[in-house]
Amino acid sequence: MRTRIIRNILVFCICVTSVAKVQAQSFERLDVSGSWAIGTTIGMSDLWGDVGTQSIMDHYNNGQYFNKPHFMGGIFARLAVHPAFAIRAGINYGTVYATDKWNYNAAVKDQTVGTDAVQRYERFQDAKTNIWEGSLLFELEPLRIDPMSTIACRAGQPYALFGLGYFHFQPYSSLNGGWVKTAPLHLEGDGFPGAGFPAQVNLYQMCIPLGFGYRFDIGPHLNLGIEYQWRMCFTDYLDGVSGKYIDPKYFDLYLSPGDAAIAKQMADKSHLAFNVGPHAPGDLRGNSSNNDSYSTISIILYWKVMVHHIPWWGK
Repeated sequence: MRTRIIRNILVFCICVTSVAKVQAQSFERLDVSGSWAIGTTIGMSDLWGDVGTQSIMDHYNNGQYFNKPHFMGGIFARLAVHPAFAIRAGINYGTVYATDKWNYNAAVKDQTVGTDAVQRYERFQDAKTNIWEGSLLFELEPLRIDPMSTIACRAGQPYALFGLGYFHFQPYSSLNGGWVKTAPLHLEGDGFPGAGFPAQVNLYQMCIPLGFGYRFDIGPHLNLGIEYQWRMCFTDYLDGVSGKYIDPKYFDLYLSPGDAAIAKQMADKSHLAFNVGPHAPGDLRGNSSNNDSYSTISIILYWKVMVHHIPWWGK
């Protein structure tokens, strides 16, 4: 009898210890209030503007997209205010790229003069833009809103994010095998004096990042995931293309002779590759009614520097 009682007590103790250990491990996975981390991201970046394709499918499925992939990455600090909520501040740098050549397949398939794909392809513009970005992001892990639930303790968790960003951009376009800054050339007359010209382009802009991701806890400190972010911008000049062609005489009037010569070649490239143009002043060069944006698909990795093993909601 005594042996059975002792055995039952030992079994009970083992069960309690095991449950406590599992519960402790589960709590370690939760980013409780005051837990903070440092991390890094790196991934492919995309420009969504006037240059390039109109269709998302054509953007990725044009046969040339992966010939020149571009990337953006950075570092960040993350502070958890609840197992389901965190604040993230970071700095990123990278380049985004687009070219009207991506419309080749759609243009060949359509072959109708004046359609969007044909017009874009014959415009023959390209853009590469360097971006420095700072952001303040708010993360939400919906499955951890109730931190005591079983699903909250799973190692893999989906999350959503939103916030505010501030970035500096510098657009380039190709000429004779090299890249030339387009902003100082005022290719659409932006900043030129007189009525009818667009305002000077501001290379410092705000944006609104929106995104989602999925990450996995690799032990109590290391976290690995994949994340998509799209930045809604308030400028249409990320790619240096927005409005209308202007009379080339204004380049001679407001630019130095050297810059004027380059601007004339870069403002209208259609005649460089096709028997088209040059375009008349006032013809559409882009679509100023839609602002540009950019996005990233990134690998995210961070290390939890400070982990609270005692959850505040359990005190």
